[in-house]
Parts: sequence; C-alpha cells; structure tokens
Amino acid sequence: MGIEHGIRLGSGAARGGGKEIPALFEWVYLGPEFCENLLETGVCAEMVHFQKLGKKVCLLTPLLTERGIASLTAIFREVSRLLLAGRLDAERLEITVNDFGALELAAAEKLPVKLSAGRQFTYNVFEQNKGSLSVLSRRALDFFLGLGVRRYEVSAAGTMPRTNFRERDCGFKPEGFNFTLHYPYLNLTTTRTCLVGLRDIQPRDSVRGIDCGRECRACAFKVDHPWVKEKLLIRGNTVFMEFPGKFYSSEKELERLRVDRLVYCPLP
Repeated sequence: MGIEHGIRLGSGAARGGGKEIPALFEWVYLGPEFCENLLETGVCAEMVHFQKLGKKVCLLTPLLTERGIASLTAIFREVSRLLLAGRLDAERLEITVNDFGALELAAAEKLPVKLSAGRQFTYNVFEQNKGSLSVLSRRALDFFLGLGVRRYEVSAAGTMPRTNFRERDCGFKPEGFNFTLHYPYLNLTTTRTCLVGLRDIQPRDSVRGIDCGRECRACAFKVDHPWVKEKLLIRGNTVFMEFPGKFYSSEKELERLRVDRLVYCPLP
C-alpha cells in the first residue's frame, strides 16, 4: 500500500485557502489536539473545504471536561448533518480521540467514520520510551479493538525504536493495528491550563467560567532551564521537544514498526 502522508494544520486552517498544500499531503489534520478551549463548530466548514480540494481529513479532538463535551457534541452533530447532506464523505474522514468521553460520544452519535487513538490516548495501550515502543498488554489492545480503534498516533522521537510486536513477546500476532507518526515534535506533557492564555485557575474553580485568550494560535515559546539540556517549546498547554533529523532509512523500516502514515507538523 505504501506510506500515506499528512499535514497537521490545527484550528483555523482554511483561512489561508489551503490550495498551496503540496500534493504529497493527501491527509489534512484539523482541530485542536490538546486544548478543549479551541473547539469550534467552524472546524466542520474547514473539513468540507479541504475535502472539496480532494484531501482526506482527520478531525483531532482533545482531552475533555464537561465544557469540552458540550462543544464536541455540537461539532459531532454538525458532522452528522453534513454527512447526511452529502457534503462530507465518510470514506475520506477520520476522527482522532484523546478522551474516553469523546469515544463514547462518537458511539452515541453513531458517526460512521473510523476512530483513531490520539497521542495522549495511545499510552493506554502502548508504552513509548527512549529507544522502544511496546504493547502494554494484549487485553488493552483487544479492548480498543472492540471499540473500533485500529489506528494509534505517536510522535517521532529520534531513531526508530525497538518493539515487542512479535507473537512470542506479547502473546498475539501483531495484526489489526497501525500507527500514525507525527513529526518533528514530540509532545512531552499537557496541563489543564496554559501559561499565557488563562488566569491562574484554582482546583475548586469550574472550567465553565474560564475565558481563554487563545494566544497559542499566534506563536510558540522557547524555554531554557539550567537543569534541562534539551530545548523545549511550549504552545498553549503542551510542552514539546523537536527532533528535526530524519528518523527512518526506508519505508520497510516504517512497516516493521507498523507505521503506514506520516504526519508533518509545521508547528508544535
């Protein structure tokens, strides 16, 4: 089949038109991957826009609180309406979830699209350490397979890691799942709030009253600390590291890792 290629544009992607996206990128990744404060029903119009340009579209969804669930419900219902109206093609649409609430909501809305486990959700099934990517348990994988999740998203972190994707190592034949690999930024940690967009939030405060300035759409910040040798990047509520070097030597190496889609992230 070969390796598919995508580009992660995040929120507000269609404002630039999108026609300049190289033909190499057959997939366009839209929506907020890490922060529910960026959820907007306007992303549905962006999905229609890019499908009209001949692209396949993946909708990224973040971790959720009760506030985010309400916003995502509105988005999923609009997606259902557009699918029924024939304005969106379910065969060229996927949804990435990073929250069990989003997974349950997609099932409740009976969305006829493929679901993927996002970069925050994947760690329920897989463990990614320096130099290794391993299945945590066969039961965890079977649980997600039972929910229709067969694609998992991870970040590139330097050279290709070792795996335990062999029957004698984890007790099952490693079939039925594949990875989407995001590059060149590795997401390290995600917090409830971000450094610049929000006031200080106390544990007792309700998320419903949070006003977000959405400064994260403007830029990311480089962070240095004398105790940390790596250069860190902060965008919104998530800390990233950059791995700009090429991380594979051939497509066969990607296939060994069960990677069949690469997603380029122009920004963290």
